[in-house]
Amino acid sequence: MVNSLSTQGITAKRVPGKSVAGIGSKLVPAAVGMVSFLVTELMHYLLVPDLGRLWERLLAEGLSAVVVAVLTAGLIHQANQRREAALLRMQVIAEMNHHIRNALAAISLSTDAIQNQQSIRVISESVDHIEWALREVLPRNQRLREADRNRTFYSKVF
Repeated sequence: MVNSLSTQGITAKRVPGKSVAGIGSKLVPAAVGMVSFLVTELMHYLLVPDLGRLWERLLAEGLSAVVVAVLTAGLIHQANQRREAALLRMQVIAEMNHHIRNALAAISLSTDAIQNQQSIRVISESVDHIEWALREVLPRNQRLREADRNRTFYSKVF
């Protein structure tokens, strides 16, 4: 009755505050800025070679490359923060899943001492419903179908 989700990749120990992407989060913006500078310079050289003085043009292109690099670094930082938040949510879900399943196992085993068949049926159906929710609803990465959504909101009361 107790099915567990695989959480090997989720529960790995990490250093809080450490970037998920590592050194790439610093090299990628620098590379994007450099490519931006080179492409802009190449376009000026090919299309309008006599546009202004060389040092003014290089200064303007350098500043625009720095702006592009800073914007790229900001985007990578936001992506790392979102990835970190998602990882933390998955760790919480895995921990809750583990604790709830342990409690459900104890509840399921305690039905052996109960003589009332209707109580046993209600407990078993409730345990099955919670098992379904842990298996199908928690690790959801897309919206539930309408029939399944109704199943989560309305439960039988006996």
